[in-house]
Amino acid sequence: MFALAYRITGNRADAEEIVQDAFVRLHEARPREVVRSLKAYLATITARLSLNRLRDRQARRETYVGEWLPEPLVTGDEPAIRAEDVSFALLVMLERLSPLERVVFVLHSAFDLSFEEIVPVAQRDAATCRKIFSRARARVLQEGPRFAVDRERHRAILRSFAEAARGGDTARLVSLLDDNVVLHGDGGGKALALKKPVVGGSAVAHFIIAVNRTLPADASAEVIELNGEPGLVLKAHGRPVVAILIETDGERIRSVFAVANPDKLAAIAAAGPPA
Repeated sequence: MFALAYRITGNRADAEEIVQDAFVRLHEARPREVVRSLKAYLATITARLSLNRLRDRQARRETYVGEWLPEPLVTGDEPAIRAEDVSFALLVMLERLSPLERVVFVLHSAFDLSFEEIVPVAQRDAATCRKIFSRARARVLQEGPRFAVDRERHRAILRSFAEAARGGDTARLVSLLDDNVVLHGDGGGKALALKKPVVGGSAVAHFIIAVNRTLPADASAEVIELNGEPGLVLKAHGRPVVAILIETDGERIRSVFAVANPDKLAAIAAAGPPA
């Protein structure tokens, strides 16, 4: 239930609240409403609550400062988490879909629900759900992440990125970045962050190095598992100040996502240092 709510909302706190609410509704449900299929009942109510949360969030976005990024999810070596399902780049792409498109896409592609099973959530007939899914899938295939990279290769590129940034090595950093790399940042008005994405290898490299120079002398960098892939967490005074995730083709970095909103780093802080 948490996995479903997180994939739909892209927010850990929202997902936890949705799961709690779903259990309350399960407890209050009459037995005949549940006995037919507990799995279908829980999936339906979780998806409905997630859809409502997405629609509510659209209104709140109007007052959000800067770009909104999903909340990084600490996954560790959890075998039940598939990187392709919670990939940060994929979640960013899903933000471009309408709430209904996102729910239908996640339910069918990640959880294998049939279009008939999705009808109670979408409140559309099965044929319409199929069309919604096809439209969403076409956008994801066109604009979504396209590279499946070996985990160790991903980790090596991320470490090289961190070393170049920390050492102020602009030339090395530029060599790691694609010419058309895009840097996305989310501070939510509560931390230093971008108001709009930075585009281009040179521009991104200079921005990253400039920001690194503002960090205190005791700042540290740790590579941990975020969203099923290696992610970089920068800490100052023992607390995470930014989580960085990358999308790479195995040779160069295509996208950089930097989440500095402290509300979205709470779970990383609670998780402590990697084992």
